[in-house]
Amino acid sequence: MKKAIYICIGVTAMVLGTIGTVLPGLPTTPFLLLALLCFTKGSEKLNCWFRGTSLYAKYVKHYESDRSLTRKQKLTIQAAAGLMMLVSFVLTENPVIRLLLVAAFLLHNYVFIFVIKTRQADMSETNIKELAGDKYEL
Repeated sequence: MKKAIYICIGVTAMVLGTIGTVLPGLPTTPFLLLALLCFTKGSEKLNCWFRGTSLYAKYVKHYESDRSLTRKQKLTIQAAAGLMMLVSFVLTENPVIRLLLVAAFLLHNYVFIFVIKTRQADMSETNIKELAGDKYEL
């Protein structure tokens, strides 16, 4: 039963991530990272398939290998999340919810600025393989 739930969440996350590649404001990388996590826990077959897709290669592979994102990826994710939090902040009157949104915004930006490394956009495939140790070569 747990595996089926992971697969359902993974497929949903992958669909949202795919839509995010063409729809501005919908972040791609976080949804594809969630899909990878769910496929890893839910199905070895889906995990191998997902790792062979161009979506994985373009948006997730670099992050998985060295836990870094490009400046563009970080800014896109921060802008989309910040916009959603701002809309929620403006639409709610509840001061507790507003306080939680401010805390989430601050934590989110702290993580993206100080925890997640920023890598150069032109990092070569050779460097990625060296960092990953070729552990996911298909």
